[in-house]
Amino acid sequence: MRADLLAACHPWRLIPPGRSAVGRAGERMGRGPGSSLEFLDFRDYVPGDDLRHVDWRAYARTDSLKVRLFREEVSPHLDLVIDVSASMGVTPAKASSLADLADALEHWASRAGGRVKRFAADAGLLEPDVPLRLEGRGDAPLRPRAPLRPRSLRVVISDFLVPSDPLPEIRALAAGAAHLYVIQLLDPWEIDPQTDDAVLLLDAENEGSRLDLRLDAPTITRYRERLSRLSTAVSKAARSVGATYARVAAAKAAVMFRDDLARQGVLEPA
Repeated sequence: MRADLLAACHPWRLIPPGRSAVGRAGERMGRGPGSSLEFLDFRDYVPGDDLRHVDWRAYARTDSLKVRLFREEVSPHLDLVIDVSASMGVTPAKASSLADLADALEHWASRAGGRVKRFAADAGLLEPDVPLRLEGRGDAPLRPRAPLRPRSLRVVISDFLVPSDPLPEIRALAAGAAHLYVIQLLDPWEIDPQTDDAVLLLDAENEGSRLDLRLDAPTITRYRERLSRLSTAVSKAARSVGATYARVAAAKAAVMFRDDLARQGVLEPA
């Protein structure tokens, strides 16, 4: 990981979900008894129990051996689903931000002791440390063809710039997850185009498709309204399955983390 990206990640961590995730011993609290410092309950001693957990004060009072139980600590597995359609690389800034978000999410999960798998939307596992190839179709399903892990934390990063209802895709990604984070990544120009000139638009996902268009004020207004409806639909779909939604403008990593992910409930101070 680049030094500047590592420095931008350092002050933050993923906000833990409302319910526990499967994983190995780490810093997230789980449902069951384990080895954390948070006291849970007592139970009767049985041979083989760790004598360090015996409540000797209770034994002195009651002549009965009791063992202190502590809440299990778990480190969540993270399944990271990445939209690799061509529109995710429509500008260098957007492609770079996608890579930074993926690397940062992997870092936060790994720092908490979790294991991370990267999946390409509508494809299989992505090899670690291999640059993303943003060449896929925009209308492809987001759910990977490789199986996602049960009760894993899941993150999907996409621009969702498709005309179809996002709810079925988000519902499929949320099924069986401990929690789902939905990140809608857009280039600043996609969020707020500012030109009044004639432009030539090229469809990044349909080679040869061209459209000469004048982006005057009425056209830009209609576009912003449609984008607002789209983002609202993605947000509502995420909320309907209990997921966390954040719309992110492609930018330097520190700016995305502070201004978008932290403000929208994905990150918290470490």
